[in-house]
Amino acid sequence: MDDRTLEALGLSEAPREHPLIYPGAWPTESGLLHQNRYLRLKAMENRRLAKWMVEQPPGGFRAGKTGDGPVPLNYALMSANQTLVGDRFPVISVGSNACPAQLRHKMEGLGVSSTIPMVKARVTGIGIGVSAYVSPLGYVSSSPFHTPGLSRDLFITWLDAAQLEIVDASEGISDPDGEYDRVLLPPEDFPMALESGELLGGAYLYVHRYGVLHGGSGDPRPHPGERQLLTELLSESRQLREWFGDTPEEFSSRARGNGQLCEKGTRLFADEGRLTDSGLRQYVTGEPANTVYDDIHPANSVPTGAYHTGRTPDGFDQRGAGVVRLSSAVSAALGNPQLAIVQNAQIPPARHERLGTLATVIVAEDIPAQETRRVEVDHSLRVGVGLEPGEAVTVRAARLPHPRRRWKDTLFGHANYVTCRVQDGDRASAEQEVCLLDTLTLELLGVASGDEVVLEGFPYDDGTVPVLQLKAIRTSEEVQERRKELHGGDMTSRYPSSLDALGTFPDLPWVFLDRRLWSGLGLDGQWLATVRIRCSRSYQLKKELREMVFLLGIAFIGVVTVLKSVVWQAASLAVLVLLVGFVVNVRLRSRLNQRAKRIGPRRT
Repeated sequence: MDDRTLEALGLSEAPREHPLIYPGAWPTESGLLHQNRYLRLKAMENRRLAKWMVEQPPGGFRAGKTGDGPVPLNYALMSANQTLVGDRFPVISVGSNACPAQLRHKMEGLGVSSTIPMVKARVTGIGIGVSAYVSPLGYVSSSPFHTPGLSRDLFITWLDAAQLEIVDASEGISDPDGEYDRVLLPPEDFPMALESGELLGGAYLYVHRYGVLHGGSGDPRPHPGERQLLTELLSESRQLREWFGDTPEEFSSRARGNGQLCEKGTRLFADEGRLTDSGLRQYVTGEPANTVYDDIHPANSVPTGAYHTGRTPDGFDQRGAGVVRLSSAVSAALGNPQLAIVQNAQIPPARHERLGTLATVIVAEDIPAQETRRVEVDHSLRVGVGLEPGEAVTVRAARLPHPRRRWKDTLFGHANYVTCRVQDGDRASAEQEVCLLDTLTLELLGVASGDEVVLEGFPYDDGTVPVLQLKAIRTSEEVQERRKELHGGDMTSRYPSSLDALGTFPDLPWVFLDRRLWSGLGLDGQWLATVRIRCSRSYQLKKELREMVFLLGIAFIGVVTVLKSVVWQAASLAVLVLLVGFVVNVRLRSRLNQRAKRIGPRRT
């Protein structure tokens, strides 16, 4: 592994400490700034940034773990206990914010992590001009201006909320007397192409409130580098030389830390008529936007029959099942189904076109009725097929072989489902018509080892979902650990890993099934398949009744010995039967439903 420290890469000096090197050294490629290293970040074609592969540092991203080969960026951030890509803000850098040392200096000086993805992008419409501001740090910084039709390579930094707050403060966006506003650029005016082929649906940019400097013709002057810029500015203004000296070194030395002098220099730019419009003020809104990357969908078109993937709202009640939320128009186009199979449109069909996960369909009132380009997919289902928000997804109608019995929902509440990743059966359970589940999954389903569960598989061509009712057995830690040691690799491996093949970690719970059961669930040849599992409510009802009928018999014998009247005996029996029914209903509802009980007022 080559040396990726900032010192070895020539990226260790920050303009905040050495003003005349402004804007500082930029990297030559995309990377992840992590601690004192700039780690290579490799684009994955047609995939969102979370799936890009990043080299690991010596010792890995987790303490005590040795780095061994590239890993998905989100896995690296998770391992390093950092904010994931989807909850970060993409910010275009035209100056020192593209210098790793400057970013590290800003963050670590205030006790904030400096782990930041830095992505090289081809941006159209942005030029690098000169800020109409003399900084107390000892330099005149860069500032963007509008250059319609012209493209250049710029870095986009993915900042978490704390990092964005620091950069916002350094740019003065919350200060009435500050210099900059942060705007979210629209993709139709500013195309932004990543190396993966993704066209960003928007990115943030800091726009100067008072414009940029021109070079005499009225057009924005480009920033040629700090030493050359200061030489030119001093040669053009006698007053500037009187205040700041004759050389760049004198300018930087006098300006550094002298806020009053810097304010005079800034006013002088305006007084001498050096300011011109950047052409970007039209994009400034009242309050800066705070939309994260996962909610900024790519500007790329999706394949025919596919949709952009959105996230389901945090406060949405899934009623115990993984869901896909869509508009009434999309639902009508699919035939208004209750179930659908969700598939990742990025995965090449020739390799594993049948990889999909079953979802309950919800027609969402908060999605515009005629929205036909976007559907919202639950997190667990996205993990099931390795899907990132903003990527293309296909949705196909599915149905169970028998209609759902509504009376069971009324009596016992909505069924609670767990989506599980199918693993090849372990030797201990080979050729046995059972499924092996871990303790947590059994408890989430509300069942005990030896109870029966219902598995819903991958739909046939006509949309019918194969269903099996099996006995669920608690798997041992030995079986789990043995499989963890074996599994890894992509779809060509015997026990493929969701991390290696789909870029998702942690994975769904595992269910171990014999291959004959794979076929019965429509999963033939489908590696990393998922099934949807729920308890068998009819089995649970019989189980409860077996216990309660015994108690009912004992109670009735006691009633017969006390009451001699047949009428009273019959009435007592009816009361006992009703009581047993009530107790059975309460027990089943409390055990089979994982429902939160709200205490206190609802948040508005």
